[in-house]
Amino acid sequence: MEVMFWVWLGVIALTAIVEFISLDLTSIWFTAGAIIPFILAAIGGIRWEIQVAVFVVVSAALIISLRKWTRKMLLKNANFKTNVDALIGKKVRMLDRADFETLGSVKIGDVVWSAVADKGEAIEKDKIVEVIKVDGNKLIVKEVTEGKSEEVKPKAKIEKEEEKQ
Repeated sequence: MEVMFWVWLGVIALTAIVEFISLDLTSIWFTAGAIIPFILAAIGGIRWEIQVAVFVVVSAALIISLRKWTRKMLLKNANFKTNVDALIGKKVRMLDRADFETLGSVKIGDVVWSAVADKGEAIEKDKIVEVIKVDGNKLIVKEVTEGKSEEVKPKAKIEKEEEKQ
């Protein structure tokens, strides 16, 4: 067998292993691009320069033609917030007053969180606040001056929940 047969087999194996380890679609293009030169080397009689040119052209064509589609598939959930990151930006009603000495509280879903004002100012009970940061088990909030959110519970519902506790 020709030496280039083994070279292309090595390129295929190496790039496939790198892709398997990284799972970032970084070397899969070269794995696929090395298949045609591998076949050409197995047939024999084709110069190594032509095999390298075929490898470069096929790899480049795969990267250029499939890059946009694969980025779309890989990044379709990139902006999806999970866990505590999903709390940032939520607007809720203060259950207790908060100031620079006292922690307030807010309820998001079924969880009551400690809340601290962003700049240490006082925020009164029943004011609408927006979560701007999560610091450990505390939410850093700022008072919202305009507009309400669908996430904010009516005051009557809050009072009913407080009576249950």
